[in-house]
Parts: sequence; structure tokens; C-alpha cells
Amino acid sequence: MIDRGSALLLSGLLAVLSPGLDDAGAQDTTGAVPGTVLARFDDARALAVDPRGRLYVADAARDVVSVLRPGGRQKMVLGGSGTRTGEFDTPSDVDPTNGQMILVADTYNDRVQRFSEEGQYLESLPIGRTDRSEGEGWSFQDERDGAAVRGNGRPVAVAQDDEGTLFVVNERPRQLLTWSDLGRPGRVREAGDDRLQAPVALAVGDSRRVYVADAEKDAVLMYDAFGTFLRRVTLPPLPSVRALTVRRGRLHVVCAERVLVWDRQEGLVAEHPVDLSEPLVDVALYENRRYVLTPTRLLRRAGW
Repeated sequence: MIDRGSALLLSGLLAVLSPGLDDAGAQDTTGAVPGTVLARFDDARALAVDPRGRLYVADAARDVVSVLRPGGRQKMVLGGSGTRTGEFDTPSDVDPTNGQMILVADTYNDRVQRFSEEGQYLESLPIGRTDRSEGEGWSFQDERDGAAVRGNGRPVAVAQDDEGTLFVVNERPRQLLTWSDLGRPGRVREAGDDRLQAPVALAVGDSRRVYVADAEKDAVLMYDAFGTFLRRVTLPPLPSVRALTVRRGRLHVVCAERVLVWDRQEGLVAEHPVDLSEPLVDVALYENRRYVLTPTRLLRRAGW
């Protein structure tokens, strides 16, 4: 039997070893749908899930990406505050791709960083390079000696499709960038500059359709894999649009208090109000599980 003193010591050690997860497993009592708090944060910006069910949360307050096992236990932490490679300044988005590579939009370091599935830093892509001539290819740079790799843009969203094409939303100057041939010098196509006003989120769907949420337009715009604008997605106005994710070919649009589901053939097929004590930031879907992210909590819920 463990005495009270030993129990308190053990509790303290667990709190130190698992920062931000001390309330994991606690029941969420806000709203009509019960849920479980998996982790707590100060300024969470994005949520993603990989094919194994591992969860990824970009935490701007700590300048890290937390990687959690499906049950919420912390697996590893990427980053930390700084400008050197492997460090972040306000990570705004994360894409675990197929589970073998992790991409992070390192917003105020003006770059996208690439990590292995084990969390090892691999290389960086500067966004918004001022020394790039028209049509010149951009490429990832490893700089594993720790030197900073930076551009002068503001990458706020990142995603990669099954063909290896990388898509980046550059908040400054309001661009959708596409980068082909991952691992080799490629070309960046700057698309939709005149159509985007305040791009905030990105998702890649079937048939290599690319969706960009625009907070100023209260809308979602559709592009092809080459960055060519196709059309505006037919949806009602989307005030407070925050994030996008695609599940089984259907686009899920995350707003502050609701999630809309849109199908390319059927249009808007569902609208789910989400009753929480704070606004939604992002969602992730895996098998029959729904994960919702607010600025301060990651929750697993039985329904919306």
C-alpha cells in the first residue's frame, strides 16, 4: 500500500513529466454532449490526426507541437521557442501526412519545417523569399547545424496531398502556394492573390481539390492541385470560420460554434451546432471518434 506522502510525491512527479495533461481523462460537463478532456493548452491553434490515430496539436503559447497517443497520453513534443531549426515561433498548423512525415507551419519564423515520424528535424522550406526571381524553384534546406532558415512570409496553414505536392497558405501577401517534387528543387506557383483576402485554413480533398477558408469573405474557395482557382464552395456565410478538414471525401468546415459538412455531389449535407464554453478552433475525425479543439482544451466527444 502507498502511504499519503508517497502518493503526493508520485502525483507531483506525474505532473512534471506530463505538463498540460494533468486533467487528461476528466469529464467535460459543458454543453449537451458529454466528452473527455484529453489535454489542456494555453493557445492551441490546430489539430490533426494520422492514420494510426495519433493526435497533433499546434500550441502557439508554448511554441510546440504536442503529439498524443489515441487515448490522450503524450508521445512526444516538437519544437520550443526560438529561431533555430527545429524551434518554432507561433506554430499555426500541422499536417502529419501519411504518418511518416510531420509538416509544421512555423508562422513567425516564416517557414515550413519537416520532421520524421519520430520527431527528428529534417529540413525547412522558407516562405516568401525576397531573393527569388520569377519562376525560380524553391527547395527545402536542411541546415542541421542549427542555422536559421527563414523567409519573409507568414505561413498559417500547410497540407500535403497523396502525390507529394505541398500546399501552403501564406497570410502575407494572401497567397496559396504549391510546391511540387518534395525532396527536390521545385516550383512555387502563387495562386489566387486577387481572390484571397484573409486566408486562415487549408485542406486537400479528393480529385486533388484544394480548399482554402477565407475569414474576410466568410467563405471557402476551391482550387486545383496547380493552384488554379476553380470556384467558391456553395455554403451559407461562414462567420468565424476557423479550420477545414476532409473525411471520406467530405469537407468539414469548422466555425466558432458549429461544424458544417459539405459534399461535392450533394452540397451541404449537415450542420452541427457545437455547445462549448469557448469557441471551436479545429476538429479531427478518426474511425468513430470525434476530437474537438478549443484554445485551451482537447476533447474526445461522443457527438458534436
